[in-house]
Amino acid sequence: MRTFLTFLGTAIAFTGIGWSAPAQAIPCRAYTVDAPDEPYQYREINNCPILNGTFTNSNWKVEIGQWEPAAYYYKGRNLSNGSSIELIDFDVTGTTDRPQYRFYNGNVTYIVSFRDSDPNTIRLEVYQRERRILNQLLYR
Repeated sequence: MRTFLTFLGTAIAFTGIGWSAPAQAIPCRAYTVDAPDEPYQYREINNCPILNGTFTNSNWKVEIGQWEPAAYYYKGRNLSNGSSIELIDFDVTGTTDRPQYRFYNGNVTYIVSFRDSDPNTIRLEVYQRERRILNQLLYR
């Protein structure tokens, strides 16, 4: 029996059949480099998908997009009371499969995340300091 198990293990290793570790997520990396020939004198390097568009649900409307290299805009409107906010920031985190674009207004952080496989749905999270005060899905 021991010989058979040794043979089986060798056969699996030799044929390439076997167990593999789950694929590792690739972190987002976004930064700027000097580019004197570019209109802004710099260029954005970003390995994560860029999200552009308007997303809504019954409570919120969010528009997000690239303002210029290394600057993304967030326009959010509360559909219940009409209040709104517009922010520009450059903080890209998450992974290439699930990027997060973060926008700051004092001690409030707005996080827009999405799955690269489903760019028609975003998750909007709002944190006041460390406490999450909003977590909703919005759709294109």
